[in-house]
Amino acid sequence: MNPRLALVTGGSRGLGRALVTQLQAEGWRVVELSRSAPMADSVRVDLAQPAAVAQVLAEALAGIDPISVSELLVLHNAGTVQPVGPAANKPVGEVIDALNVNLVSGIAFLVTAMAHFQSCPGRKVVAQITSGAAVRAHAGLSLYSAAKAGMDQFMRVVAAEQTHQAHPFLALSLDPGALDTDMQAVLRSASSTDYPGAAAFARRQRDGQLGQVEAVATALRRLLDTPAALAPGERHGLRGPGPASIPVS
Repeated sequence: MNPRLALVTGGSRGLGRALVTQLQAEGWRVVELSRSAPMADSVRVDLAQPAAVAQVLAEALAGIDPISVSELLVLHNAGTVQPVGPAANKPVGEVIDALNVNLVSGIAFLVTAMAHFQSCPGRKVVAQITSGAAVRAHAGLSLYSAAKAGMDQFMRVVAAEQTHQAHPFLALSLDPGALDTDMQAVLRSASSTDYPGAAAFARRQRDGQLGQVEAVATALRRLLDTPAALAPGERHGLRGPGPASIPVS
């Protein structure tokens, strides 16, 4: 058993894949959860099904002794901006699926991991990838925004709860900024009716103003290597190159 363990949702592409690659290069064991499950330690699961997320993670962790882990990272990275467009136009089924992926499954994943490793005395970080959409009103992203805002508050309360534990997790929300990923491509290709910001994001991509996942993953690793400098429960921006942590309002 590798004493350094990372549990990551959505590590099959984008920022998640870049981070998983870096962690593995540093000798971490990584358990990745996604629908495509492309790696040897991947677990196949649909994050639109929160109960399944909790079940498959519990099964994956069943043989791991919490005391054997010296360093633990639990990161909810998976997310979707779809469906893009005014909330009033969306079928209830799409609303439920979006909230399940971005909010309910994220919480199910994090609490399942925390329950298993609460007694672990090693360094432990539980985190989620957040977004500026959690704190700013972007027309067309109401479901994504609501879920991200909910996750931000969940992490704040978890941080408060962990102060009462003998072996606390450090709980964080990490904002990578606008990245050149498949998720961004969805927004750039949206109609102006569904997402009025599409043209602005297209200009940013054309002008090279979107972050690159490898650089941001490196910044995230630098940030996590200095936990004493991080305010528990709060939002921390990721930029690379440059300072690893930039406060996000």
